[in-house]
Amino acid sequence: MKKELFTILILLFVAGWMPAAAQDNLPPKQPAGKISGIYAGGQASTNGLGLNVKYILNKRFTFKAGYETLALNHSFSFNENDIDFSANLDYNTGGLFLLTDWFYTPSLYISGGVIVNKFQPKMTGYADSDLQYGDISIPASDVGDFNFYFEPELKTSPYLAVGFRKFLGKSKRVSYNFETGLYYIGSPEVTIETTGLLKPTSNEVHNQKEYLEEQFSVYKYYPIAKFDIAVRLF
Repeated sequence: MKKELFTILILLFVAGWMPAAAQDNLPPKQPAGKISGIYAGGQASTNGLGLNVKYILNKRFTFKAGYETLALNHSFSFNENDIDFSANLDYNTGGLFLLTDWFYTPSLYISGGVIVNKFQPKMTGYADSDLQYGDISIPASDVGDFNFYFEPELKTSPYLAVGFRKFLGKSKRVSYNFETGLYYIGSPEVTIETTGLLKPTSNEVHNQKEYLEEQFSVYKYYPIAKFDIAVRLF
């Protein structure tokens, strides 16, 4: 009886040891749903189209850098003091950004950092018709042309936003984000250049520069709405 009992114990020990030994020889499993790593992708925003690189450190922190640019050109005409003018708005913005995302839930985050912005709209134009002054006609070429340049007070602007992130697929190799926020550019600075009869407009004595800067001083913040998608490289 003792021999039979001893044999049964040996068999039970061997049966329990063999699966464990087999499992030890298997390669370690990759963590399911891994999100940490380096991602690369692109984005579209009110600050332009661009590319980005992200480093997802863990579930709480993501570091990202990228570049975006936007260029719009619009021609129009207007009438001032019975003179027809042709004008062109050349709108340029964008920049290089360095940001950190902090996730207070698995999907929602607060983003902060800086952007080296290239916000530089300009408007140029010229008289398109002659100026009638009584019986005198002054040619449009003598009326002159104008150039208005706008630049931000801060070239390196702080940025703050809130956002939402999700992953696609079980492997979570693809992520997409939507965020909205503001970056602070300060009061835009204006440069005026004029020729001909319009030349007094750019004369500092007439304070047109100060007047325009005061009018645009309310536009200290640049609004951002952004969507981006990225793929994990490794």
